[in-house]
Formats: sequence, C-alpha cells, structure tokens
Amino acid sequence: MDGVTDMLAGQIGRFALVDEETVNEIYIWGECVMTRQEQKMVKELRGAIDQNLKSVSKLYGFKTVSGCAYKVIDGFLYEVYISAPPIKRGTAINADVSVKPCAIDDAFWEVYHMQEIAQKKPLSFHITAAHAPYPHTIEKMEIPVRSMAEACEALDEALRLSDMRIEQHRNCCSTIADFKAELAGEASPTDRLNTVLCEIVEGNYQSALLLSEKESEIDRHALFVKVTDHGLKSIYEYVKEFCKERM
Repeated sequence: MDGVTDMLAGQIGRFALVDEETVNEIYIWGECVMTRQEQKMVKELRGAIDQNLKSVSKLYGFKTVSGCAYKVIDGFLYEVYISAPPIKRGTAINADVSVKPCAIDDAFWEVYHMQEIAQKKPLSFHITAAHAPYPHTIEKMEIPVRSMAEACEALDEALRLSDMRIEQHRNCCSTIADFKAELAGEASPTDRLNTVLCEIVEGNYQSALLLSEKESEIDRHALFVKVTDHGLKSIYEYVKEFCKERM
C-alpha cells in the first residue's frame, strides 16, 4: 500500500483490512473519514433538515433564519441549531439549544458604537449579526436517525424536545439577574463577556469596569476587535470607556 493507503488504514479502526479498492471509496470530510455511502447519507440528511426546518419549526412556535430556529419569550432569545454532524455519518441529528437576553445585545451595540445600525435591523439581526454576543448553551441533544425515511420525524422530535427545554428554562430564568447567576462560574470567554454586559444592563458600571479590566489582562484582543487609528481596540476597551463616562 502507498502512503495514503497506509494513513487511512491506520485511521479507520473499524475496517479490518483497507485495500486499494476500499480506499477509493473513502473520503475525508474535515477530520471525519467516511465512505462514499456515508458521505451521501450525511448530505441527504442535511438536505432533509434544510427542506423541512421551516415548516416543522412553525409547529412549535419557532421562526427560522439562516438555518436557525428561534423564538423570543419575555425578552429572551432562544435559538435552536439543528445539524447533521459528519462524525455521525448520517445516523443522528444534533440540536443545540441556547439563550441570551435581547437586552445584552442592545448593550453590546451601544458600547460598540453600532446602535444606529442595529436600530434599523429586524429582530433576526440578534442572530445574524457578525458582531453580537454569543448565546449561552443550555442543552445539547442527539436524536438518532435510523433511515432517511425517518429524517423528518427525527427533526420533529429534536424541535419538540428543544421546545420543552426552553419552557423549563424560562420558568427559572426570567430576569437579567437570573441569567447572570446562571453564568456564574462559567469559564468560556463568551459567557464572561455576557456577564459584563449583564452588569451594564443593570447599571452596575463599576462592576462592569472591574470585570473588563480583568478580562483585558487575560487577553486584550479577545472576542471582538476593531482596527482604529490607534491600533487594535477590543470590546473591553470600549466597555471601559463606556462605563467611565457613566460613573
């Protein structure tokens, strides 16, 4: 076997023997190695999701934009991203459920000097904007798909379960304070930024300033950065300026 064949033989443990004919049927998709048939199954499952997402989402009160099902409840934006990850080879649908208060987006855009732009955009801008806080993930689930004939049924189940999880969440998280408490102890940079934005929404400018100074020490160019006449300027530099003006 040549070098490529040797590499594939070493990577694909589920094949007892990889010969030249088998290698010709194997494709590398990202970091996932799969056969032509598996690649076809992933594409078909993704096509079924794209074709049915809008209609199935409506059954549970969701709207859709850019492949995302979403709904706003009492000022909280809930997002559900449905995907068919290549690593599952067309045998499962993933649903990631996340949430953020719309108010932290508004605070972000005001701090980042995007308020005028944001005011002219539709609600979906909270999802599609390149510069906006990332939502906080509250659930990740996997729904098995035994055949392509069951793809729509699996999609329905994914959205049904997501809707149930959203209902559970809204019963225990209905204020900015509740959301901030939910983020307490989270280590991701996105959740830490959301905590800072919660402080701003609540008018706690001193706390937001102190947290921003701490984040700047960790990584001064984290998450969102603009190129200015004076060099790179991170979101936390904007936050510090914003808070100092209001203290």
